[in-house]
Amino acid sequence: MQNVLAPRRNGTEFLYASIGCILIRYALNLDGSMQEQDTLRMPFKVQYACFDNKLGLAYVVCSDGGVGNPGRHHCLVIVTLDGSLRLKEGALALPHRPIHVSLDTAKHRLLIAYNLPAAVTAHILDENGCIREFLNSSAESGIGWFPHQILPVPCSDDVLLTCRGDDASGGRPENPGSLQVLRFSKGEIRLAHVSAPNDGYGFGPRNSAYHPSSAWLYTVLERQNAFAMFDIENGHIAATPKVVLSTLERPNDVRQPQLAGALKLHPNGRFAYVVNRSHAVAEFGEHMVCAGGENSIAVFSLDALTGTPTLVQTVDLPGLHARCIDITHGGKTLVAAIRQSSFRILNETIEARSAGFSIFRITECGFLFEVDFHAVDTGGEHLFWAGFSE
Repeated sequence: MQNVLAPRRNGTEFLYASIGCILIRYALNLDGSMQEQDTLRMPFKVQYACFDNKLGLAYVVCSDGGVGNPGRHHCLVIVTLDGSLRLKEGALALPHRPIHVSLDTAKHRLLIAYNLPAAVTAHILDENGCIREFLNSSAESGIGWFPHQILPVPCSDDVLLTCRGDDASGGRPENPGSLQVLRFSKGEIRLAHVSAPNDGYGFGPRNSAYHPSSAWLYTVLERQNAFAMFDIENGHIAATPKVVLSTLERPNDVRQPQLAGALKLHPNGRFAYVVNRSHAVAEFGEHMVCAGGENSIAVFSLDALTGTPTLVQTVDLPGLHARCIDITHGGKTLVAAIRQSSFRILNETIEARSAGFSIFRITECGFLFEVDFHAVDTGGEHLFWAGFSE
């Protein structure tokens, strides 16, 4: 079947993003410039989205909740991407605030993760990409604390649930993190395997990615500001990571809150890109200014024989808290979405920084070279999610 997404012309790529309830399509040109092309209002705030490239569809999960707020109303919306953005069919109600969604094209399943309560739902898709069967919901099957991402396991019927856990706070003990492999069996989702070094204490995985051609798993440890690599042996994730490296340029001078974030592997499997996020601010006159936390992208080179990562570059981002990054299909451009506007002190004066998109060219050796910044007026909302159609 041919790709029915809007065709790429002269190298143009299409980036989708959300500001509050609004889904936006941008055209990204070879020179790094961007233009808004179309918008579509969702029923509630966009939390995440994934794509079916062959069918030209986006699966968008929405909620009236948000960070620290479970909300009351949640839904899945299927959006048709060819031509103008439009709804394919009515919204499907979801049981909780969805935090991540991914597509298992091999099994014709849509996978959705929820963090509070910890749960997973899976939905069978028909040949047109519409949901025709609700496969399972699991909130009491031993799922780990605070799931943040769900992915299909390559060449398997299983799925990987990355569970972040929580640090101890306010007299409450730490909730451990884990990497959980779930298996579909007789219409149920069952726990098949867990990797949780030190029983998950001091282990806070947020995002994971399978290497495109080797049996390696890479995981960002949000709470530890670290990047970990696991071997995969006989289909099982190793009990302990092979390597754990800091993602920070100044790991001994951390300004809280400081959190490792999104992860993206280069399509060639040679490089990994990890976001460092901070929204630490301090009062300065009439403004709250950046308090010196690290907002950057850490670039790791991945050894072709062993998979071992090495930190080779750290690139500053022009603003606070990039929640999402993505790489174009040809692997030549990386875009980071700066979540919110902010202020910083520069030469003893206040400089305003806008939310928007930092656009980087990826060199042959994997390094990032900034080519442009596309400012976005969020109207008091957050630039919460962004990604290229797959």
